[in-house]
Amino acid sequence: MPLKNRSIQEANGRVIHEWSMNVPISRLWWGLTDPTALPQWLGILTEGTFVNGGVVTIQHAENYSCTSQILACEPEQLLSMTWKFPDEDLSNLQIELTSVDDAVGLVLTHDELGDEVKNYLPGWHTHLLYLEDLLLGRPRSMDDFWSTYEVLRDA
Repeated sequence: MPLKNRSIQEANGRVIHEWSMNVPISRLWWGLTDPTALPQWLGILTEGTFVNGGVVTIQHAENYSCTSQILACEPEQLLSMTWKFPDEDLSNLQIELTSVDDAVGLVLTHDELGDEVKNYLPGWHTHLLYLEDLLLGRPRSMDDFWSTYEVLRDA
């Protein structure tokens, strides 16, 4: 499994996932930001583009979207943005990429999650499993997303 470490810091509402993915860094960046890749692991990009200062809206379910302001976008290195669902407080997401031999190191840090922190730990784990399989050419069916989430939540 590519997961190197995952942790939760309930006191400050933070989850961290550290992964190693055996794909070129350009392919991983494509997966993180391309409108054709996003629906296969995260949601449908309905507005915006991933550029510094931009705003993107990603639909995760019918009538349920997350709106994010892009705080930093350094292709193949860093994506930092706010994260706001209608029924949650504003939080901050950062994804850092580094090349390590033939793999890419990915560190996802999501801060200020408050009471949602316990849901986001298995949530991001599930999303990253889907992202990795997409990048390796074996995309998963989104129909199985919630059952995968439940297994990881209960582990």
